[in-house]
Amino acid sequence: MYKKQGLPEYDENPFVAALPKINDRKAAVAALISAPKFSEEEINFGAEIRVHAMQRLINDFFQPQAQHINLETRISILIRQGYLGRNPATPDFIKHLNNGYDRVVNKDISITTRTDVNVTANSFSIIGPSGCGKSKAIEKILKQYDKVIYHPDLKLTQIPWLKLECPSNGSLKQLCKSFFVALDKRLGTQYKNKYGKPRSGADEMIAEMAQLANLHAIGVLIIDEIQNLSVHRSGGEAPMMNFFVTLVNDIGIPVILVGTPKARRLIAKDFSQARRGSGLGSVMWERLKQDKHWEKLTDLIWNYQWLHYKTKLTNEIRDVLYDCSQGIIDILVKLYVLSQWRAMLTKAEQLSVDLILKTYQDEFKAVHPMLSALRSGKPEAIEKFGDLKMPDIDNKMIQAFEGELVVQQDKKQELEVTDDQSEKARKLLKVAIELGLEQDIAVPLIEAEIVKNPNLSVAHIIHRLTRVMVGAAEPETKKRISKKPVISNWQQYPSTDMRNMYFHKGETTMHTTLLQQGIICTVADFLKIG
Repeated sequence: MYKKQGLPEYDENPFVAALPKINDRKAAVAALISAPKFSEEEINFGAEIRVHAMQRLINDFFQPQAQHINLETRISILIRQGYLGRNPATPDFIKHLNNGYDRVVNKDISITTRTDVNVTANSFSIIGPSGCGKSKAIEKILKQYDKVIYHPDLKLTQIPWLKLECPSNGSLKQLCKSFFVALDKRLGTQYKNKYGKPRSGADEMIAEMAQLANLHAIGVLIIDEIQNLSVHRSGGEAPMMNFFVTLVNDIGIPVILVGTPKARRLIAKDFSQARRGSGLGSVMWERLKQDKHWEKLTDLIWNYQWLHYKTKLTNEIRDVLYDCSQGIIDILVKLYVLSQWRAMLTKAEQLSVDLILKTYQDEFKAVHPMLSALRSGKPEAIEKFGDLKMPDIDNKMIQAFEGELVVQQDKKQELEVTDDQSEKARKLLKVAIELGLEQDIAVPLIEAEIVKNPNLSVAHIIHRLTRVMVGAAEPETKKRISKKPVISNWQQYPSTDMRNMYFHKGETTMHTTLLQQGIICTVADFLKIG
């Protein structure tokens, strides 16, 4: 079970000796690299089969870069060094548990402990745009470590790592509950039911969480999506950051905070309070630059083509791929896959600059603002678009090969307006679709606006539609407070819509109206005894 780690302080510590051997650079690359399956024979399959094969590129492709290897080394050091102050073969481990017991009894994680202990825990943060591979790299690295290690001689269960997501509301109670749930999944325990009760106070939960982290010898606690603290509620930010610092400095649990550029100032301000936080520094997870590494990556990915004709990879194509992805690997891979999808759909069966650009313009509208911020190189602009929302690639690819069904659905959503308004309606529909609104949503909105405001110009109606699209017509808080529906607007809905029926029912009850429309029936009719 125990392995020689190469250093006496490691070999003498059961928690460290139970870990895998330390990787050299070559072994680290081998452990991280992942190549999808690919066969030339698959090129001759039908498009409906090839679209499945392309999913391998999204799910299985991982080419480690220099920053991945450096991160693997940092995590390796962080875990092993953190265990030195919690060696179960020495009295230090018992001291940690005794101090934790005091905190639990007093329900206060910040109390002065009765026993001085040796703390060797460290910490660092990883900051970078969404989609650049931070979380995926961490997951690949952590897979090298067992999730649970049982020490029979010590009658103790060790957890080398535990990864949580920061709650969106910045709540320490919610973080603790997530921690208890994660432990229950690993160990089959009932900590959530025992310590995460609704009546349990935050201080009580925090103390229990810290004690359990030591009791189960957690090697490192990774908190992802730390940028959620930037949208904190009622002081949720400072207590959370102080808690992370306390975990490292006083309790001895290594911590890694992972987030987008939105979290950069927050971590620089508060997480630096960890006196050991500067030991491993912070990792600014940069997107790839357009250099030799980009050239090697595109060379590699270009081999995975399920098209009938393989285009030569030119510098012009490399430049377009970089401009459209801005060095974010997740976008590069999905752009590459969706471009192949379009090539199959259009029967072109080969990639080109124009096809890639058209794919980017049509399928990646959601990330255009973020990529524009990256092109600007301005930190404040990048922070503004810290959370990158990728298009739903699976649905897009499924719909692509249900072409006949999509066409039928589109035909149902044709504009139904008077002849004198048809030209205006067509212009409005074209603009709405260019703005990113789906046709089945745009059509009823345009029809309603033309009915309500037939004399307004195209520009004025587009302005009104834009306000509806972004929700500017009414503040969100007012929407939540408002209890009365705006019945006066219900006339705009189709005659088959119950809101329209309610608007036109007059003195008749809604029950009678629904009976007249055939939407409901009497009990007698239902039982067929009338």
